[in-house]
Amino acid sequence: MEYKQQERPVICISPGLNGRWDVSEKGQEVPHASFEHKEDAYAYATELSKSKERATILVEDDEGFSPLPVPDGATAGQPGHRL
Repeated sequence: MEYKQQERPVICISPGLNGRWDVSEKGQEVPHASFEHKEDAYAYATELSKSKERATILVEDDEGFSPLPVPDGATAGQPGHRL
């Protein structure tokens, strides 16, 4: 029997149209949601990641994608994580 390892879900926060911030999942063309403020997109992506086992959140900037910033001593999706 062959075991095929599943890829981790990747949730992306990226600049959208008209200065908004889109939250989408890798491999999907249409964003889950779009926000006026980047912090709202962070909060939504963090909540979305809780429903996706082992999800990674990436934020797009001028240099490409990087992990969602997490304050010292906290991890995304756990108490103490503030955006």
